[in-house]
Amino acid sequence: MIKMVTPTKVDCSICTQEIALIQKDIEMLREDIKELNEKMDRLMIKLLDPDSGLVVKVNKNTERLDKRDKDLPNWLNDLKSFHLMKKWKNNVTKALWVLYAAIISWIVKNIFW
Repeated sequence: MIKMVTPTKVDCSICTQEIALIQKDIEMLREDIKELNEKMDRLMIKLLDPDSGLVVKVNKNTERLDKRDKDLPNWLNDLKSFHLMKKWKNNVTKALWVLYAAIISWIVKNIFW
C-alpha cells in the first residue's frame, strides 16, 4: 500500500524557492531571446539594406567582374599593341643612335681630314 506523505512547511518553502528560481531563469531567458531577436533584426538590415547591404555589394562586385571579363579581350589587344609600340620605339631609338654616330663621325672626318 502507498503511504501518503503530507507536505510540511519546510517542503513548501523549498518548493516556493525553486519556483521563484525557475521563474527568474525564465525571465532571464526571455531577455536573452529579446536581445537575440534585436541582433537578428540588425543583421538582417545590414544584409538586405537596398542601398548598402551585403547582397547589394555582392551584386555590384559580380557586375564589375562580369564587365571585366567582357572587356578582357579588348584589354589584351591594347596590351599587345602597347608591347608592339614599345618594340618599335626601341628599334627606332637604335636606328637614331646609328644615325647620330654616322653624322658625328662624318663631321669629325671633315674637320680633321
